Amino acid sequence: MTRHHSIADITSVIGLMALTLGLSAQPDLSWDKQGWLKLSHQEGASGWSQITLPINQIASISQHDRQGGHVTVGFDASKDGSIAIQAPPHTGAELWLEKLQPDTQMADGRWHLVGQSDRSDRRAGTIEASRPGTYEAEVLIRSTQPGTWQLTLDMGQSSTTTSVTIDESFSGWRTHSLGRVRVTASGAQPWSLRAQSPSPANGPLSMAHVILRTAAEGEPISQRADGSITLHARDVRIHGTKLQYEPLPHKNTVGYWVNLTDQPSWNFECLRPGRYAVEILQGCGRGHGGSLVQVSVNQSILPFLVEETGHFQHFVPRIIGEVALKRPDRYELRIIPIRKAGGAVMDVRQVRLIPLAETPGS
Repeated sequence: MTRHHSIADITSVIGLMALTLGLSAQPDLSWDKQGWLKLSHQEGASGWSQITLPINQIASISQHDRQGGHVTVGFDASKDGSIAIQAPPHTGAELWLEKLQPDTQMADGRWHLVGQSDRSDRRAGTIEASRPGTYEAEVLIRSTQPGTWQLTLDMGQSSTTTSVTIDESFSGWRTHSLGRVRVTASGAQPWSLRAQSPSPANGPLSMAHVILRTAAEGEPISQRADGSITLHARDVRIHGTKLQYEPLPHKNTVGYWVNLTDQPSWNFECLRPGRYAVEILQGCGRGHGGSLVQVSVNQSILPFLVEETGHFQHFVPRIIGEVALKRPDRYELRIIPIRKAGGAVMDVRQVRLIPLAETPGS
């Protein structure tokens, strides 16, 4: 008889344990609206504070530094019944705990896929996709013995394969990257994850769940020779559940913007510091204009009202303000809707950053 393991089975395998973190004081253990718990390690902190959390609530743990970098953090049961963190947070870092929300899409577009399994090294299920889109996939796995496994994730018509090596330094739970997959359509999409080992000497591999995080749809964005930076719709990253890149030639836009919580963003490289005009190429159907939106880039906020253009695919360029990029670096530009006036916010074909001539003494 085939046995299918649910989230309750995973709970019984991992258990309910206390989480021990290197913190200066008892922190607030409230999850935020997006399902994150962020804990700071303060200057001069000594010792450890013990925090009790059910481990079946945890999808992943990662450590974030002040420069924006982050690494995954392994965790496992310690002898005293707490969770042992492989790399305690250093001074100034934050430890981010991600709450497990099984087989549910979150408002920012993430998925935690638990599905079912008839053995520890396989999982499968169905994703009820709200939109097509590209995702970075991760898996939470562990093995009690070192070894190398080949992991294959099939997602509808998309597939990715990667090798994962677990060494003797740590045998606990840790998230590992699986690569990129694309959900090609909305609606029910089957998914499966399987592990294969080239060596029978490898021990068993346990896989708890798959995490899908929204990713950029296209290519990395760099500055052009004329100094401008063009953020095409095809290169967008979607944070949300309905907003999407629509690739049909007459559209070629970020559209279907019916949810106020959905946001598009672009990461880009700027090689020439200076001031830039921000130009948006937007369209909006008759009777839907007037939504309040703001563009956020490098801590600058540029609010504007969406203009009605007669049709969502009738695009009109608009200069909405200026921003200063003070050093060569990678930046994020994000469009954040504040108030929706009609059935949809707008369509966006591209955003351009246009270099402005500097005047003496400016």
